Amino acid sequence: MTRTTLGKQFASILSNWNRETAYLSVGNFNNKYFNEIVNMKEDAVPFIYEELKKGPTLLVYALDKIYPGEVKCEGYVPLQTICNVWLNILSKTVKH
Repeated sequence: MTRTTLGKQFASILSNWNRETAYLSVGNFNNKYFNEIVNMKEDAVPFIYEELKKGPTLLVYALDKIYPGEVKCEGYVPLQTICNVWLNILSKTVKH
């Protein structure tokens, strides 16, 4: 699949996930669209990275599933903090 095709696929899945979880007080990570993003594995990572650059996003939890154990956190960690950690990691590995 081309990057353009993957980008369109990711955008569609993300839009559906956002639509279905927009009114929840917490992110619904059992949602089929969230799982589709996770199942894209590393194909989704450049697009998640772009979303992270826009601001904090619950997509960081997809990264935790794609790269289990890469980022270890104990206790409560603010979303902004964990997003910054992933931005730092991905800035060194994702092709721009």
